[in-house]
Amino acid sequence: MEEMSRNLVPPKNIMSTLKDRDPNNKTTAKQLYNLSHRLKLKMRASMTEMQHLSKRLVETGYFFKHRTVVADGSEHVQDIFFAHPKSISLFNSFPTVLLMDSTYKTNKYKMPLFEIVGFTSTGRSFNVGFAWLTNEREDNFTWALEQCVSLLRNEDVRPKVIVTDRDLALMNAVSEVFPTSAAMVCRFHVKKNVSSKMKEIVKIKNGENEKQTDVWDQITDAFNDVLESPTEKEYADNVMVFRELCARWPKFLRYVEETVLDTDKERVVNAWVDQHMHMGNHTTNRAESCHGVLKGYLKDGNGDLVKGWEAINKMLISQFTEVQGEFGRSMSVVEHRYDDDPLYAFLFYKISRKAMDHIYDEANRVEECGMDSKKCGCVMRRTYGLPCACLIAKKIKNNKPIRLDEIHPQWKKLCFEDEPAPGDVADDYDCLAEWKAIQERLKTADVSVKNDIRNQLRLIAYPETTSVKPPLQKAKTKGARKKKSVRVTRSTSRDKSRWEHVDDHIAATQASQSKPTKSKPSTSQTVPEVPKELVISTLTPAPPAPPEIPFINHMPKFMHPFIEDIIDVEGDGYCGYRVVALHQKGNQQDYELIRLNMERELRLHKESYVELFDTERYKYVTDALFPPPRRSKHAFATKDKWFTFPDMGYVVATHFQRVVVQLSNMERCGASRTCFPLCGKPPSDTSDLDSKIICIGALADHFVLVRLKVGCPIPPTAHQWKNSCSEEAAEWEPMFLDRMQKFGELLTLERAGDDLVTIGKGSKDDPLEL
Repeated sequence: MEEMSRNLVPPKNIMSTLKDRDPNNKTTAKQLYNLSHRLKLKMRASMTEMQHLSKRLVETGYFFKHRTVVADGSEHVQDIFFAHPKSISLFNSFPTVLLMDSTYKTNKYKMPLFEIVGFTSTGRSFNVGFAWLTNEREDNFTWALEQCVSLLRNEDVRPKVIVTDRDLALMNAVSEVFPTSAAMVCRFHVKKNVSSKMKEIVKIKNGENEKQTDVWDQITDAFNDVLESPTEKEYADNVMVFRELCARWPKFLRYVEETVLDTDKERVVNAWVDQHMHMGNHTTNRAESCHGVLKGYLKDGNGDLVKGWEAINKMLISQFTEVQGEFGRSMSVVEHRYDDDPLYAFLFYKISRKAMDHIYDEANRVEECGMDSKKCGCVMRRTYGLPCACLIAKKIKNNKPIRLDEIHPQWKKLCFEDEPAPGDVADDYDCLAEWKAIQERLKTADVSVKNDIRNQLRLIAYPETTSVKPPLQKAKTKGARKKKSVRVTRSTSRDKSRWEHVDDHIAATQASQSKPTKSKPSTSQTVPEVPKELVISTLTPAPPAPPEIPFINHMPKFMHPFIEDIIDVEGDGYCGYRVVALHQKGNQQDYELIRLNMERELRLHKESYVELFDTERYKYVTDALFPPPRRSKHAFATKDKWFTFPDMGYVVATHFQRVVVQLSNMERCGASRTCFPLCGKPPSDTSDLDSKIICIGALADHFVLVRLKVGCPIPPTAHQWKNSCSEEAAEWEPMFLDRMQKFGELLTLERAGDDLVTIGKGSKDDPLEL
């Protein structure tokens, strides 16, 4: 039972094994759990968590370093890095390419586990080192990478290529610690990010003779062509095709240019990355695969660091066994397709089978490109360090085999790098001079210095005596128990990425649209049939608005499909100004700044506004913007200080150069109207007009902020604007005429629908003349 518990066998499987051996065995599950608990206590004894971890790392020969932070008068571990001795040996044998990524849910402290991954000559991935970090900041990554560099025995050897995802902190740390290494960005993540953004932005409007999925496929293929461009010239041509294809969606095109083409093309496009020896690694998939293998050993995401390390150690033991097995197969097995080919005569049992496969595939290109280096491209030679097609063609023509010196050393190593035996320590590691210096200092130092030196030497000799405490956990808040308690999960499964949520949403939407809805026959009283002459063929009922949107019923019904959200603000009499502040500043508490801006606008352009209103109305609006005397912090504004429309709508529109819309279906709140700026030219770029609209929802004695969807209809222009606007400001209205026309049509149809309902409610005793 103890042996199975140490090997992470679940209690239910232990129970099954005991029952198979002895059906009369009376052991219960409770006894198994008690045994597991006693085993943990026995192994840890009186040691703290960090002492136990240090002891286990020393016993197994790990390289490990940690740094601390002082909090609450105690030292707590901040970051910890560790690497298995065989991992260090593999890293020194195969340092050409590194892949880096973080995984989560590995410990109860919620510390991300930063994994550094390499791969052998046989193509097998291996873990170089691990680091538990308190934060994923540049400083944390830099410290971990510095520990990784210290694992290299040759100071002149550095990785040629490092692949990461688009984590800016990690990318900055890589460029600082590995300045001579080529940094690449994971192509898989780039494609998925662009795909999710495309599915959010690229929409086909009704009436266009195109299928949504076909357009997405065209854009995806065009973007893949951009990434796979073999030369800079082809890259420029493919970018032009991509831009023409996405010209209808400038927001999406701008996203791709700002996040990929303008910033990371040298890290992700073939024309640039194929100048480096990446050996086929364009993504961080190897690191992601190592995450998945580790999660198979780590069943509990809420264990301590010792439990996490034990799972990592067991995974590494299996990993090294697989690596050794691959080495053995390459040194003992040769495929029959190479037997009678003199091209491979010098390569048998000298290079890995993976390298042989790459050379075989490249030899199949000889008929296509021959000895022409331009057709060949020599990508295999640059990126893999193996003979390319044009070189193989020359070998075949001259009947000569491939030489070993034409193969990169990465492919010729088929064993772990030899380490010096414990008794064969090199002279470089002799520390007798340092030890003599320490002894001399001990003779002359005072007691406090001697104690400090002794404590440091004790930590080196006995790491398990450390006084460092585990990482700080988030403090539990005081107060009453919350109504909604979140259940703590022990799962180690990763959370879905953003692109996965987008794909799920798209799939669910398409599935719901593909299911036809059957209307149930009504059992209620039938409505008298309306003559066909009164039925308007273009009248289609708008779909009901989502119930979670507040105040939606206070808006016109035909506008419900065009409302994305309605946001309430504090109802203290300044709600109208709060709505403008929330839209412009992102914070409704900045409403006083909005009032000051409006008052300044009125004061600087007094003549224009007196002409627009009249002297009396101008004075009323100006007085409304002055703060009341002796105003308390929680006082409500009197009615003479309220936001009024459309007069204050003109002021906001002109000062902020925005289109201010009031939306309401209540007659006493005022009609739905639009206020354009009185002066100032509209923007030349018409692709982002929706960001210029401030929509204010008018309720009974209250205002709310209405978020409208892209391309939504807007109400007609307020009457006074045309008579008071400047010539350049007159250009605002034509840019929205189609939207205002659509608003009018929908309003007419809704009123016609109300009339039809009224007709349906008529009776034979009270006929209507039509």
